[in-house]
Amino acid sequence: MTERVMVSNGLNNRQLTQLEYVDYNDLYNSFKINWQVSSTFKISFTMTYDSQYKDAFNIAQMKRNIWYDHNLYVIQQMTKGLDENGQPTMQITANHALIDQMKNVRIDPKEPTEDNPDVSDSGSSDSSSDNSGDSGDDNNQQPGTTVTVKQTDTQQTYGLEEQLHKFIDGNNAGVTLNIKGNFPQMPAEATGSLYEWLGSNIASYGAFWFPSGSSTLNVYDLANFQHRTDSVFRYLNNMTTANLQSDGNDLVNDCWVYGGKVEKDITSVSGGGNGITEPINGDWTQVMQNAASLVGEKLSDADIANIKNRIRIESGGNETILGGTDGLNDGRATGLLQFKPGTFNYYCRPPYTDIMKGLDQLVAMMNIPDWRSQIGGNSGWSPNGAPITKATITIQPQVDNSWGWPFPCGEGNFMGGQLFGVNPGGGFRPNGFHDGLDFGSIDHPGNEVHAIHGGKVTTAATWGGNEIKWYLVITDSSGLNVEYQEAFSSQNNITVGYGQAVHTGDVIGYRTTDHLHIGITRMDVKQAFGHAFSNDGTWLDPQAMIKSGGNASPSGDSTTTSTTSETYYSLYYHYVDKDSQNKYGVHDGPPIVQDSIYDMNTLKTYVANTVKHDPPTSLSTTADSWQDLHLGDQIRVIAPEMPLDTWAMLMGISGNPFNPNEAPELTYNNTGEAMKSFISAISQAFRELNHTTTQDSRGVAIGTKEENHFANPNTKPSKPKSYTAEQMAKIAAYTNGEDVSWS
Repeated sequence: MTERVMVSNGLNNRQLTQLEYVDYNDLYNSFKINWQVSSTFKISFTMTYDSQYKDAFNIAQMKRNIWYDHNLYVIQQMTKGLDENGQPTMQITANHALIDQMKNVRIDPKEPTEDNPDVSDSGSSDSSSDNSGDSGDDNNQQPGTTVTVKQTDTQQTYGLEEQLHKFIDGNNAGVTLNIKGNFPQMPAEATGSLYEWLGSNIASYGAFWFPSGSSTLNVYDLANFQHRTDSVFRYLNNMTTANLQSDGNDLVNDCWVYGGKVEKDITSVSGGGNGITEPINGDWTQVMQNAASLVGEKLSDADIANIKNRIRIESGGNETILGGTDGLNDGRATGLLQFKPGTFNYYCRPPYTDIMKGLDQLVAMMNIPDWRSQIGGNSGWSPNGAPITKATITIQPQVDNSWGWPFPCGEGNFMGGQLFGVNPGGGFRPNGFHDGLDFGSIDHPGNEVHAIHGGKVTTAATWGGNEIKWYLVITDSSGLNVEYQEAFSSQNNITVGYGQAVHTGDVIGYRTTDHLHIGITRMDVKQAFGHAFSNDGTWLDPQAMIKSGGNASPSGDSTTTSTTSETYYSLYYHYVDKDSQNKYGVHDGPPIVQDSIYDMNTLKTYVANTVKHDPPTSLSTTADSWQDLHLGDQIRVIAPEMPLDTWAMLMGISGNPFNPNEAPELTYNNTGEAMKSFISAISQAFRELNHTTTQDSRGVAIGTKEENHFANPNTKPSKPKSYTAEQMAKIAAYTNGEDVSWS
C-alpha cells in the first residue's frame, strides 16, 4: 500500500505523455487515504514546490490523473498557497477515476424536439347514439355494480445486475462490471448517472460497491464481499485506540408499512325500466323495452322485430309453456324463449331469476354476448358464450315516470320566440338560442302551474334575479332537473317546499306574470344557468320531452350511473422488532410507504434493508501498524476478558501509509449477530475500565509490537525515478483499461 504516487498529464479523453513522481517528503508529511465502502474513495496530499520535483508540481492540474497503488485517481480539488518559507504549495484531493467515469455514464430521457415531439392522443371519438342499436353498442353499461381495481403507481421491479448492465453495456467511459451475489428485485428504474443511481439504490439491494484498477466497478452481496483473513485484532494488545459510536436518534422498531397503492372504481348502474312486466294485448314490445332499460340496452325497430320473431318461433308468446327435452337430460325447454333450466340459470341476472317470467327471460337473453345474432334466423337457437355480467340489477325507484302539460289547455300554440332552440322571433337572445319553453298567459291561460313531471323538490323557492324572478327545481329519480321560472313574482306564489314529493299534474304554484318558462337539464341548475344561451346540449327541449314521455332526453331510458373511487394500499403490515424493543424499548416511527411496490416479499426486503431497528453503530480502531488491509476483510477479534472471539468486517480505511508513526484508522460494520455481540462486548469492556480506573489514573498500558516498514523514513530518493519507454507504454495501457502484465 506504500507504492509511490505519480502525477500525469492524462485526461479521460487523452492518453498520458508525462508521468512524474511526487516528492516523498510531501507524502510523508501530508498524504491521506480515505476509502469507505459504497461511498468515498479518495486520496489527498499537499505538494510543496521543489526544483527537483517541479515537473510533477507543474503538471498537477484539475482533472489530471494520479497513479497510486495500481489505481487511477482524478484531481477534483486544488488549493494553492505559500508555506512558512514562502514556497508555493498545492493541496490536492483526488477521487478514484471510476467515480468520474460513472458520472459520465448516464441514462437520460430524450427531450422533445420538432423532429421528435411528444404526441398525445385522447383516444376519443364522437360516438353519439341515435338509439338505432344496430349491433349492440359495446359502450352500453350493464346495470349492477362493477368493481375495477387498478394499480396507481405501478413500477416494474428489476434485478440489480439487469439495471447495472443497462448503464454499463456499450458505455463510452470504459467502465466495466464485476458483480457477484444474489440480490432481490427492486423498483429502481435505471435513470440519471450511474454514480447517482448507486447512491440511491445500492442499499435497498443489500449490496456493496468498490472500485479497482482504473475503471472496474465491483458490486458484491455480503456473502461475496466479506472474506476471512489471518489478521487478528487483540483487544488491548495490538491496537492503540478504539471508538464505538452509536446514534439512536432515528431508531425505529415499531411502525406500520404500506405498499402497492391501488385505486378501486365502484360503478353502479341502476336500471329504471318502465315497469311493464306483462304483454299488452299479446304484444311484448313494452316488456322488451323494459328489459332493455334494466340492462342498459337500446332497442331499434329491427331489434324489436328480431325478438318478436324469436318469441313467435319458441313459444308463440306464452311465457309458461313447457317444451321438449331435445333428447337430452338437461330438462325441458321452458318459457317465452324456451331456455333450458341450466342455461337460463347461467345467463339470468338477479333479481330476475324466474324462468317462468317472460321479462326475466328477456333479461337473460340480453345477457348473452352478441345476442342479436344468436336469436336471428327462423330455426332453433342455442345460446353460447360467457354471460356479459352476473351483477345484480338495482332498480331505481321512480317517483313518477309520466309527463304532462302545465296548463289545462294542453300543448296549445307557441310563437317562434317561445320555442326551445333557435327559431324565428328569438333573434333578440344571444346566439338566438332559447334554453327552454315559454307558456304565455294568453296562449296558455290559467293561474295554477301544474308539474309536467314527477320527482322531489331539490330547490325550493329561490330568487334568481329580476329576469328569472322566483324559481324552483324538481328532480326525478334519474337526476333529470325540471326548472320553473319567470312565473312567480313572490316567494309565496310557490306552494311546494324542499324535499316534497311531487307527481305529474300536481299544482306547484300560481303564475302571476305574463308567462312561465320551463327548462330541463341534467346539469346542476345553477351551473346550467351559465349555458343559458349556448346550444351545447346542456338544456333539453321541454316540448319534445313532454310529447315523447321523456324519450327526447339523451338518458331517457332512466338508467343512472354513479362511480365511487376508493384509494388504498393493497399491502400493509405492522413492523415490530421484538429483539430491538427488548434492548432499547419501544420506539414508534412514521409509516413506511412505498406506493410502487406490489409484492409483499419485496416490500419486506426493502424495509429490512432500510429501517434502523438497531442504532447505527460504527466501531473504529487505530491499528499499531499498516499491514495488508483490504475492504471486506474479516478480522478476527479476540477479547479474552469478555470472553469474545468473533469476526468483524472492515468497511473503511484512512490514514497515511507513508508515515509509519501515523496509525491507520479502521472502521467496521455492524452487520450480523457476531458484530452485535462484539459491539456489546466492547461497550461492556469500556464500562468495566471506567469502574476499575481511578480519577487520577486514566491511562491504560497497551503492549504493542512495533513493525518498522521504513528503514529510514526521512530518506528520500536523490532524484526521481525514471521509466523506460516500455514501462510508460504499460502504464498508459493500464490507465486506459487494458490488461497489463507487470512481471
